[in-house]
Amino acid sequence: MNTTATETRPGHAPAPAPTGRARTFLPEVQALRALAVLLVVANHLRPDLVPGGYVGVDVFFVISGFLITGHMVKEVRATGRLRLGHFWANRARRILPASLLAILAVVVTAPFVLPLTELRALGRQALGSIFYVQNWILAADSVDYSASDNAATPFQHFWSLAVEEQFYLLWPLVVTLAALVAARVARRRGAAPLAACLTVAFALVIVPSFVWSVVLVGQGDPSAYFVTTTRLWELGVGGVLAVLLRYTDSLRLARSLLALAGLAAVGWSAFTLTAASPFPGANALLPVLGTAAVIAAGRTSGVGSLTWLVDLRPVQWVGNVSYSLYLWHFPVAVYFVAWAGRNANKFEVIALLAVMFALSWASYNGVEQPFRKAAWARKSDARALVAALVAMLLVAGTASVFWIKPATQERTWEQGAAAVEQARAAGDERFGAGATRDGSYAPFVTDEPAILPNPGAPGKPLWLVDGKRCDQDRPEGETAMCEYGHRDGTTVIAVVGDSHARMYAQPIIEAAETEGWRVVTFLRNSCPFSFTPRTIPGAGECVAANERTLEKIQALGPDAVVSAYYEGSEFQADGDGRPGTAGLAAGYDALAGTGARVFAMKDAPLPREDVFACVGEHYSDPGVCAVPRSEAFAGRGLTEAAAAAAQADVTVVDLTDRFCDETTCPAVIGGVGVYADLNHISDVYGPTLAPDFVRALAPVAGSGGTGTAAG
Repeated sequence: MNTTATETRPGHAPAPAPTGRARTFLPEVQALRALAVLLVVANHLRPDLVPGGYVGVDVFFVISGFLITGHMVKEVRATGRLRLGHFWANRARRILPASLLAILAVVVTAPFVLPLTELRALGRQALGSIFYVQNWILAADSVDYSASDNAATPFQHFWSLAVEEQFYLLWPLVVTLAALVAARVARRRGAAPLAACLTVAFALVIVPSFVWSVVLVGQGDPSAYFVTTTRLWELGVGGVLAVLLRYTDSLRLARSLLALAGLAAVGWSAFTLTAASPFPGANALLPVLGTAAVIAAGRTSGVGSLTWLVDLRPVQWVGNVSYSLYLWHFPVAVYFVAWAGRNANKFEVIALLAVMFALSWASYNGVEQPFRKAAWARKSDARALVAALVAMLLVAGTASVFWIKPATQERTWEQGAAAVEQARAAGDERFGAGATRDGSYAPFVTDEPAILPNPGAPGKPLWLVDGKRCDQDRPEGETAMCEYGHRDGTTVIAVVGDSHARMYAQPIIEAAETEGWRVVTFLRNSCPFSFTPRTIPGAGECVAANERTLEKIQALGPDAVVSAYYEGSEFQADGDGRPGTAGLAAGYDALAGTGARVFAMKDAPLPREDVFACVGEHYSDPGVCAVPRSEAFAGRGLTEAAAAAAQADVTVVDLTDRFCDETTCPAVIGGVGVYADLNHISDVYGPTLAPDFVRALAPVAGSGGTGTAAG
């Protein structure tokens, strides 16, 4: 983190209000930096031990807001204005050299370490990191089903640096505006209420940002974690603290208790929050206010004082190198996982920490400090800004290497994909799931190894069925009702559920085209048709939407309803059995109450986590990328349990044999990549399941059959 942007060495400390006592060095802030970066590093290395260690970023945000605001307010009080060019030149001198070096190091080494299939995304994130928009790239990916499961890249941690840099662009303008208002008021009334104007201006940013953070998190929007608008309030809290804080030597016990309470708040958050906790929102209040409390307590002494801990040389040293440590720790962690295929054990963690600290020490002493003190850059702000822009452009140009190798390979893969497309057009019965019907599970349908789609571009688009293209004017919280197939068909099939129902709707629609069915879909991503909420933010809205969907299905009167969902979903407790069983069973019964026959889809198997990288690496022999059948279905069985618990007659549609042979579940079948991401099947493989749905739905379609899919 670049929270070291304003040094806490003599002459650079944030100025307190005029009546306070100035302090030229803030060791407690250095200690907070050390704590923050160690929490983040621990979370990335061993999230099982420090599940909420990501709150270290929030600690950094408060520190950044405090230090930067203090620096600016000091200048305004001394000169009556803020030199924006000088401020931004200082940031460039302090921040860019180390960050660009880290980016360049990854650019040079990643093609030799990471899978070919990840390099294109890595190039995109490299540019996002260079120009400090990485948070918006990750925000877009987090709500994009074709990108939300992307593997972590060595640049992913730059999202927080991007938030801070965007803050550094905005905040000086806010301070400048507040200073102008204060000066104008002073001319009229003979007083200079700078602190009041700054506090009001900051509040106008903090309050809407916090409210928006709570709202967006409450809606379950994953982009809330990354976007600047939900994070500004955290930096703003530090800014208000810099304006209003007055240091004092009195109230020693109270200040010691305040520091202890603040440290406890940060620690509690780090060990009780998890990756599943809604964040930031209200959950970020504890680490943010805890950090503010430690800063406000200042230099403590006497009973309960943390000064003995703060002053430890290792603590201060880690605080000094915290920015470099933040920059280098994540590439090291990602490279290790890419090499080992797993997280580090406790002995490997020690070795990785040694590497991280060594790189941080070298970066701090060899890059950060020399560039910050360089006379040629300090003499001219314009020179420093031009040099910064040129350096950014040069590194960006170098990052273009990420596109060379994957682009070359993808041209070859696309030629193979075209050959597979010809086999599909010719009606090759071995295409896709067709290769499972003769028991061969052959990976290819062409003479040479060829896969459709090519492994470098999985899941784009995920499915042909797109709920965003219909019923655009539905009220908020309504599930889209869309129609496909033959609008005047006498057999009506309804499909309900989440994104997994969406992926199965695709082959059902394919079957409808040949069988003359009318298909009506009620699809809402992340919302199974259940009356028990999932354990994710906003899950209660799914239950309400399901109730309205049930009314529409009742009015529709379909012959059959196919219900599907992601079986890896975790539900809130709803009875004595497995959580989710009762809610799903109630959903099945409610659907049966409409007069329709209910079909419950058994979910598709899960691939290995590096499935696309593996297929790219073993393009001519993708069989090595298969997973054991038992592993692919580990933790499943909820659908069968819910169907058994339902009062109505529920048919479980089991297509397992269209994905797995007796022992394994391949990643490529019949020339087709089975998966679009880590839990959805691809939009190419999906349609090849259409014949199985013709058989499965035969009892309600009047064409005979057994009522169960091939399996």
